[in-house]
Amino acid sequence: SISASIGNYEPQRTIWKTAIYIHAPLRFFIIYLRWEYYRSIISKFCITVVKLSVALNLMENLSLLGLTYWTSSLNYPYHEACFKTFIGTSIFYMFFTSIMLTKYRRRPVVSPLETYSVKLKWRAFFTNVGSFAFAAYFFLRHNRLCEPYVYSMFAFSEYIVVVSNILFHMTTIYDLKVQYLYFTRKGLMMMWLQGKGHFYNVVPCFLLHQNLVLNRKQSLL
Repeated sequence: SISASIGNYEPQRTIWKTAIYIHAPLRFFIIYLRWEYYRSIISKFCITVVKLSVALNLMENLSLLGLTYWTSSLNYPYHEACFKTFIGTSIFYMFFTSIMLTKYRRRPVVSPLETYSVKLKWRAFFTNVGSFAFAAYFFLRHNRLCEPYVYSMFAFSEYIVVVSNILFHMTTIYDLKVQYLYFTRKGLMMMWLQGKGHFYNVVPCFLLHQNLVLNRKQSLL
């Protein structure tokens, strides 16, 4: 299983922890980008669902840090609690986000890229839920009967859960249209793809909300 691979052996454990800790700040920054993006396109009467989705996404990332810090071999109860929290919050986050972007926009989906992004989200969500159901079944069956290869099927299903989760979050690039992030002396800068052309604009992050609104207006042209 993934938990055993990253928690029981070296150098896998060190590589995994280093990778998670290094890119964790960027993951939290992406949560902020999503928050601004949702506020710019989702109907105002649905702002409670937006806040709930962002909170779930935040808890998902915190639990990922938790299950990385507390490995299954060193502290199984904490690792198990963080893993369950990660699975639960990620599933509900994917569901609420897909619903919001499908039914509660301020305007219909008009961009082919947006349509493709929503389709990918729903596919990743259903794949994630289905593979998690199989993983839970194989895990319980293994603990009860200890049959050959059943735990291997659990591990395979667990990998599908992780891959589908990554695929869902990957669709953010289609929503935000942020191409590059730059760390400069003036702060974090972003390169945007505006409209349907190939015009790029580098902007500081404190202008993020204004550029998101501008980006949505230009996509209507």
